[in-house]
Amino acid sequence: MGLGKTIQSIAFLQEVHGAGVRGPFLVIAPLSTITNWEREFGTWTGLNTIVYHGSLASRQMIQQYEMYCKDAKFDALITTFEMILSDCPELREIEWRCVVIDEAHRLKNRHCKLLDSLKHMDLEHKVLLTGTPLQNTVEELFSLLHFLEPSQFPSEAEFLKDFGDLKTEEQVQKLQALLKPMMLRRLKEDVEKNLAPKQETIIEVELTNAQKRLYRAILERNFAYLARGAGHGNVPNLLNTMMELRKCCNHPYLINGAEEQIVAEMRESFPTLTAPDLALQALVRSAGKLVLLDKLLPRLRAGGHKVLVFSQMVRCLDILEDYLIQKRYPYERIDGRVRGNLRQAAIDRFSRPDSDRFVFLLCTRAGGLGINLTAADTCIIFDSDWNPQNDLQ
Repeated sequence: MGLGKTIQSIAFLQEVHGAGVRGPFLVIAPLSTITNWEREFGTWTGLNTIVYHGSLASRQMIQQYEMYCKDAKFDALITTFEMILSDCPELREIEWRCVVIDEAHRLKNRHCKLLDSLKHMDLEHKVLLTGTPLQNTVEELFSLLHFLEPSQFPSEAEFLKDFGDLKTEEQVQKLQALLKPMMLRRLKEDVEKNLAPKQETIIEVELTNAQKRLYRAILERNFAYLARGAGHGNVPNLLNTMMELRKCCNHPYLINGAEEQIVAEMRESFPTLTAPDLALQALVRSAGKLVLLDKLLPRLRAGGHKVLVFSQMVRCLDILEDYLIQKRYPYERIDGRVRGNLRQAAIDRFSRPDSDRFVFLLCTRAGGLGINLTAADTCIIFDSDWNPQNDLQ
């Protein structure tokens, strides 16, 4: 959420270390944020920090030369959720003085394997970092509280009995009083006094004729499923239909066979266009959202803005990338296929004061976790997530 959780946590570990608690400390974070954590440790502390990730051979070398020595050589170890699952027996051997878990809402499911692995580790003190401790239900909050203090919060049934619906002001106040000694909350107005207020604009975009035709065709092709309703095992069919309609609203090229048909129609309408110009015109004119984006980006660039563009779909990012290439806009991109060190390199290129990078394409889930992109001042959500918390993140 950009409230300085990373640096505050690192400063806390440095202070604890200076007070005589020598560690070791464990930091668990999403893969995309590991490089940033390592960099911030180097910037703000003198702690000997190692990253526990990579191939089996490299991890075994860390175990041999860092973990199994008589005197542990490292002060803090940074790793990922996936490494906790795969190497839990090795990490379980260490008595961790403090664990910091970034994006801790990953623990909201009480029955997930990650929580089970963490419960078998020797963790003296636990710090959870999240901008969304409660996304959907109170059960998610209980999962975090039970992990922190299992003796204080032993029974989910009792907790839900007291706070399950949160309908009354008395319930809310009681829960706030319960959380007060355990939660340190930071608001944007507390952390950054000079931060300009967020301006949110929702622009409704009409479908193009090509999109309307495809949308109707999808509905007609799946009318039998739609007429049956949500019962009798029909939910998967409805979800598939909904996803096809969603693709159509984003860009018709996401529908199989649509691109060839649209380009052929465009060629008949504009026979004098060269192949590159024809491809660009077909790409832009076939999708209402891209028509709008094509009008927004030149104005934003002329105004000196730097833009983040988020989408749920990797294939949609592919289309947007094709558009940026044809328009010759300098850009960077992060999605789930980009590895951690390459992600940080892309962020650094975009964030340099002299950078010519104008647009950053991001997958909402991959680009919304613990990534520092303060160089940008404009965010365009090309298609919204079902869970609004993911867009807010």
